[in-house]
Amino acid sequence: MLYEHFARPSGWVGKIAGHFMEKENEQLNRWTLSFLDLQEGEEVLEIGCGAGKALEQASTVKGLHLYGVDPSEVMVETVLHKWRSFKNAGQVGVFHGWAEDLTRFHRPLDKVYAVNNVTFWEEPEETLAHLYTIMNQNGRIALTLRPHEKGAGDDTVHVLGGQMKAMLTHAGFRNVCIHIRPEQPNKAVCVTGMV
Repeated sequence: MLYEHFARPSGWVGKIAGHFMEKENEQLNRWTLSFLDLQEGEEVLEIGCGAGKALEQASTVKGLHLYGVDPSEVMVETVLHKWRSFKNAGQVGVFHGWAEDLTRFHRPLDKVYAVNNVTFWEEPEETLAHLYTIMNQNGRIALTLRPHEKGAGDDTVHVLGGQMKAMLTHAGFRNVCIHIRPEQPNKAVCVTGMV
């Protein structure tokens, strides 16, 4: 039951889960965004945007066109409530849906990122392959995870990093790199790639 509230927060428990994730992921969001080299006017998508904290952090770069997708209606409503705080953003669009729904998203993108979300994707290979086809030349992607599963340790981080690297490479991304960040209780991993 608790897992479901982190995968797709709903109701009052979902709001609490969303608040918890927002606080817990704040530094991971900043770390992930640091790999993207966001530039004014770019089209940027966050998969699993939750309550919108990373979108808000990204909006410090003037004139970005920010998009988010999240399977939780509660989280989408939360972002829509506070989107006015994204002062520098050129445009903000938030959509209710799963990562797999992005096959219907055809807007050219410059940057894509996801924090603690890839493990919820039902079809990660197909989703990444589609994203590759709609990303602009030299576009960048960053996928970050910090495992929370019982028994997860540093070995888990390295395995997940290797799996994400293989998926990005298979989808066509180049210059795929694994970055490890010391965290507690487990390290975090961010895998980056370019179109």
